[in-house]
Amino acid sequence: MFLVVWAQVLFLDGKDRLQQRLREHELDTECLVNLTPRQFVMPGLVDCHIHSPQLAITALGTDKGLLDWLTTYTYPAEARFADHDFAHQAHHKTVRRTLRGGTTLASYYSTIHTDTTLLLCQAADELGQRALVGKVNMDLIAPEFYRETTQQSVAETERFLDEVLSYKSGLVTPVITPRFAPSCTLPLMTKLGEIAKERNIPIQTHLSETVEEIETVMKLHPGHQSYTEVYDAAGLLGPKTILGHCIHLSDKEIDTLKSRDCGLVHCACSNNTLRSGVMDIRRLMDRGLKLGLGTDMAGGYTTSMLASIRHSVDVSNMCAIHSHNKQRQNGEHQQASNHTTDGSPPYRPLTMAEAFRLATLDGSSVLGQNCGNFEPGREFDGLLIDPEVKDSPLDLFDFDTPDDVVQKFLYTGDDRNISKVYVQGREVVSRTE
Repeated sequence: MFLVVWAQVLFLDGKDRLQQRLREHELDTECLVNLTPRQFVMPGLVDCHIHSPQLAITALGTDKGLLDWLTTYTYPAEARFADHDFAHQAHHKTVRRTLRGGTTLASYYSTIHTDTTLLLCQAADELGQRALVGKVNMDLIAPEFYRETTQQSVAETERFLDEVLSYKSGLVTPVITPRFAPSCTLPLMTKLGEIAKERNIPIQTHLSETVEEIETVMKLHPGHQSYTEVYDAAGLLGPKTILGHCIHLSDKEIDTLKSRDCGLVHCACSNNTLRSGVMDIRRLMDRGLKLGLGTDMAGGYTTSMLASIRHSVDVSNMCAIHSHNKQRQNGEHQQASNHTTDGSPPYRPLTMAEAFRLATLDGSSVLGQNCGNFEPGREFDGLLIDPEVKDSPLDLFDFDTPDDVVQKFLYTGDDRNISKVYVQGREVVSRTE
């Protein structure tokens, strides 16, 4: 049992101590919400990497690789956000959709357009979603109709920051957003790094999503040994940096990212859909990096963080299968249940419990927010789950334990089971039958 007062979790305790706790805090029983035996409350889901303007192209162009997909679908779609009315409608659709799916905190990429990116900030604030929002920076490889000059990009970034910070919103945080190294000159990235440091603003970008992308970066930014080194030289890496994908990293790059305390985001659905590569999240977890999950909608074909959890587990299972097959091919049959012939432990695929933590508490840490679980003192972002709602996709039985019910929801549940969504202690979504 826990109790929320205003926006924070006040205490966690057993039901037998409820009356004592209420008296201690001078609270009335009228403040209580009683759940049915099968209902439960869980932390809100955290999407560490999502592109709001790409909702209109969700599930389109999946036959293409990343760079072709950007040129054919993404840039034309994002260019439409110069239109104020269209952008207002589209950004509100994205925020409503993600909130309804249980995403209480999201880190959004918008477009190069400052004024309509501010509409995304307003949508999150009005609808009650905690959000990091970034105006995208692009002054290099991009179509003429969707490119800024370096000076424009810097000036508009400063204006965007001033506007958002003047809101004094308790929900929206601005984030500096160079799209990725292929679309940004080194002078632009360096200046953005300086602004972020001076104003203590988080940074988000993409890193090592595809091999072709990495090759492009090496040609555009000669004199650097790796993609990661380009960002490091520009001053973009630090504890408030959020890096999407990070699939094809060398050991040296991992060491650099760990030393800078960067946050990395696993976007399993997108990585699979665009055939970008397979991120071995266990490798990064074992190295102690700060990690979260992201949908990367619309490289990923869904806004659902429940799907992101499942995709992450599936991809890790494939890594385990590949590792096992490789050992067999090399004649390294396991001689004991917990060791290979060279003495190393067998590959450990991601568990559902680990994926759940990545999508909640760990994600909030990557985004620098005080939410993600129900420890006293944390802000309350939560979901009321009803496994027995009408038309529920879950099949439950009398002998199911509470743990069984939670796991069935994580694997097979969807937004129909999310009866209420709370952000900072306030109900922002309520499902009505």
